[in-house]
Amino acid sequence: MLISKVCCLEMKALIVSVGTGTRPTKQAVESLANAIAFSIKHHNPDKTFFIVSQQSLNTTLLKIMQKIPLKNHEIILIENPDDIQKIHEKLQPKFCQIKKKFDQIAVDYTSGTKAMTSALTILGTIYEATTLSYITGERIGGIVQAGTEKLNIVQPYFATTEQKIKTAIQFFNKNQYNATMEILAQIQKTVKDPQITSRIKPFFQLAKAYAQWDIFQHQKAFAIIEKINRQELCGNKRFLGLLLNAINENRNPASFHIADLINNAKRRGEEGKYDDAVARLYRTIELIAQHQLQDQYGITPSKVKLEQIPQELIDIWNIEPDVNAIKLGLKKCYEFLNAKKDPLGKKFQNDKKLQDLLSKRNTSILAHGTTPVTAETYRALLQKTLEYAKTTIERLEQLLHDSAFIKWKG
Repeated sequence: MLISKVCCLEMKALIVSVGTGTRPTKQAVESLANAIAFSIKHHNPDKTFFIVSQQSLNTTLLKIMQKIPLKNHEIILIENPDDIQKIHEKLQPKFCQIKKKFDQIAVDYTSGTKAMTSALTILGTIYEATTLSYITGERIGGIVQAGTEKLNIVQPYFATTEQKIKTAIQFFNKNQYNATMEILAQIQKTVKDPQITSRIKPFFQLAKAYAQWDIFQHQKAFAIIEKINRQELCGNKRFLGLLLNAINENRNPASFHIADLINNAKRRGEEGKYDDAVARLYRTIELIAQHQLQDQYGITPSKVKLEQIPQELIDIWNIEPDVNAIKLGLKKCYEFLNAKKDPLGKKFQNDKKLQDLLSKRNTSILAHGTTPVTAETYRALLQKTLEYAKTTIERLEQLLHDSAFIKWKG
């Protein structure tokens, strides 16, 4: 049984500038026509786009047409062949159309004015032409001799790739790790130069690790980041290793989570996502109290037994006698600490500014209200969170340093 296969053939466009030579003699025009015909035969495009001046339209292009049959072609007339800006403005929309329609683009800048060839080279690079090419050969009196033509190919990927890497670095340093990976994956797919692929591999891996870490997937992040050999990642590796060890050994990891949440909130703040940032800081303020209860009093806030609760709180909270255990939220954690005469509890009870900031979080659209959080509220709550964390967490500065994401410098 025969199975028919439908192959999707790639469409190729050739964009070629057509000049008349520095001295537009019949011999010079003939030489250019031979060179461009040679280029068309080599590239074998599905469609050829001729960029011409009025002079080359009436001379060189006519000769080209006589020398080679064209499958399909289009003529684009440049009114002022010496004005690069106007040439660029006219050709840019055409390059955009061609990029959308054709899978491969070749640009030949063998002839034409300096402005024409420069515009073609610039646009060919911007629109990621597959190849840039020009014809050389043995010259007599500055004219390439028929039969000696040689096609020189330039692959502009090195220029476009550098721009893409630069864009990826900008995204990375703005905490846009998924966007960074998309750009780098595109480069890896299209560029096979080992110098480039080896250069961006650790960059891609770090973006992948940070994307996981940013959503608190610490185990997945560590599995990636521990294999990246960069000195500036030592702190990150140390932090994740100690955090995972604490979890695996059933030790309280709250100090690590507090530092991690603060840095996570800072990243959201850098992006202008103040509601997200404040939601994280609110959780951090709560976790600070929970850490203090567990570390100093052996109280597990998610399951506090009735006999562990001071009588004054049982009365204030109206806890029924038959209740075995309760869960403490932010406010009750600090009330519990205050009842225990803990300085942190007393600090919170007297801190009207913090309580006002927390109420603004409660009225935000990500909590119970519809009011967006302002930058001022975020910055004030960040300072308060750091103030509370410093009174509770040993080595906080080191933990914050080690859990901060690095910026990529290339």
